Amino acid sequence: MPIELQAGGNLRLPSSTEIRVDIRWEPERPGGQEIDASAFLLGADGKVGGDADFVFFNNPRSRDGAVTIVEGSGAHRHLRISPGQLPDAVTKVAVCLSMLGAGSFAGVNRIEVRVRDAEGTELAVFAPNTKGMAEAALILGQVYRYRDDWKFRALAQGFAGGLGPLAADFGVDVATDGDAAPTSEPASEPAAQQAAQQAAEAAVAVPASPNLVKAPATGPMPTGSTTEYSPVAGLNYEILYRDAYALARVDLPAGGSLKAQADAMVAMSATVDVGGAMSGGLLGGLGRLVSGESLFLQTLTAARGAGSVYLAPTTPGDIAALEIQADDGLVIQRGGFLACSPGIEVSTQVQNLAKGLFSGEGFFILKAQGSGLILLESFGAIHSIRLGAGEQRIIDNGHLVAWSQSMSYNLEPGNPGLVAAFTSGENIVCRFYGPGLVLLQSRQPRQFGRWVSLILPG
Repeated sequence: MPIELQAGGNLRLPSSTEIRVDIRWEPERPGGQEIDASAFLLGADGKVGGDADFVFFNNPRSRDGAVTIVEGSGAHRHLRISPGQLPDAVTKVAVCLSMLGAGSFAGVNRIEVRVRDAEGTELAVFAPNTKGMAEAALILGQVYRYRDDWKFRALAQGFAGGLGPLAADFGVDVATDGDAAPTSEPASEPAAQQAAQQAAEAAVAVPASPNLVKAPATGPMPTGSTTEYSPVAGLNYEILYRDAYALARVDLPAGGSLKAQADAMVAMSATVDVGGAMSGGLLGGLGRLVSGESLFLQTLTAARGAGSVYLAPTTPGDIAALEIQADDGLVIQRGGFLACSPGIEVSTQVQNLAKGLFSGEGFFILKAQGSGLILLESFGAIHSIRLGAGEQRIIDNGHLVAWSQSMSYNLEPGNPGLVAAFTSGENIVCRFYGPGLVLLQSRQPRQFGRWVSLILPG
């Protein structure tokens, strides 16, 4: 049962690697104004150590990865804070909410803050009272260091002026679009030249200040498309245009990398280099080749600074993002692998003679082992089925995408007897035994190929 905090209340946080703070509000756009979340990594003086310690919509991840904001759909933001990764100079993280336009929080009917541990267990809930609040910025709470522990303090402290003045009060040097230099009388030519020289030197010496004008979307964003964070891989990612024509975006930190199926890359930042690698050596590459995948994998590395990579499947379909751990990998059917983080090794697994002959997929299938994030592709939409211990599920072999490596399965006829199998249209199916996860695709490539052949002329 979570603790209900009031303003000023404290909660001792567990010694886990991550704290999750979920923020929801209603209505979504009070008075037509957008609301967004931010976080400030503060020292003992209550100031940021630099502009990079200001985490907001144009900088959703702190430089050390300890604080990340995931933009949810509509009136929802999700923060992930890893206290153990914070620099020693950071004593607290202020979690804030701001109006991005004229207005105040008096127009918000309800705000709800929920604090969870790394496993998602709810620890506390906090619903600040904003009735009559004239301020456009709100410090919801703080994750702060207390001796050897970390705590969460509920605040609900209003701040006049919105996000810009709030950030400036925390020590951030803020720039906004449309800022103009003050007008003055024309300077004499020597003075003008001196002023221009000083401005040029300042432009070189001082880094650009954070811009509080929200960056526009690069294209039409489908409903429900949100940026997610994989703590096991340390990567932000997003799946766009889901089900039919999915596209994956993965954000790479400086020096970060990603392994992908050959020709999977659609676009990438200029800071990213692409190369080829035969993951698993010659035998691993040959195994992937005979299992229907490419001999080489693409290696995408953010060699010259942080950047993004866009990846797409070969066929019209969906993309599934899964985190796997070292204690249980994935078995992947032909054509199902799209990309993975460096901590995952993709190799081949040899099926026994009967499974290789009758599965229609051949003797080699892929296996992914290690710890990290993996992206899978499908023909059609992806549906997941999680089986409990002792549960069974029968799935048409042609609709399989991947399953937990720890699961056992048998191949068997869809209907006993040759006549029944022929008339029912079901030939070979797989019987899976839980516990574990099975991913299936809503369309079958072979069926689609047969349908295409029927309508081709001649």
